[in-house]
Amino acid sequence: MNKASSPVKNKHQARTEATEAKVLAAAQAVFSELGFEKTQLEEVAARAGYTRGAIYAHFAGKEDLFLALMERRARSKLAALRGRIENEPSAERRIELFGSWISSQVCDPAWATLTLEFKLYALRRPKSREKLRSLYQLLFRSPGEDLIDLLFGRGLSRTARAAVERRMAVMGAVLSAVVLESHFRPELLPRNRLQSLLEEIFQPLLSACGPAAARR
Repeated sequence: MNKASSPVKNKHQARTEATEAKVLAAAQAVFSELGFEKTQLEEVAARAGYTRGAIYAHFAGKEDLFLALMERRARSKLAALRGRIENEPSAERRIELFGSWISSQVCDPAWATLTLEFKLYALRRPKSREKLRSLYQLLFRSPGEDLIDLLFGRGLSRTARAAVERRMAVMGAVLSAVVLESHFRPELLPRNRLQSLLEEIFQPLLSACGPAAARR
């Protein structure tokens, strides 16, 4: 049976997507250089070769631009991870792949620090905090893209699933904390050792998320 072909994009759609991609690429460069707070949309527009008004035609403001960038980056990284997990028949090996993947995110300290900066910004802004929570929900629990389903299958009880989600949340929190602390304690947390250190820390958490444990 032939798969349905993807709808053909018209010129306006193609132009819109090209503009958004160019703005997001410029935004990533500027956010990485200046941080979230100091970044101005004028600088992003200039880097992309557009006016500030052109950015507002696609994004509601700096916050939504940053969230769109987060979503694009996360989707790209998760798509690569899902491809490896889906082709791995062993449940234990799938969990190992996830552990290596999340530990490897420390190899991009500039973005990890930038993400942490945005979290602190959103912490005292309820609407911003809710937008970030919604993005997490979209990325990790969308039908057909649910990461926990891919790792463990769809047979988890509600209690078991909550236990796995808690451990994954702890891993993300530890990752952020280690990246932040490495800026102040480089002699104890050198960049070239962070991934292996995180793998050691995450191993007990991942063992507790094993197939048998996850179904208890």
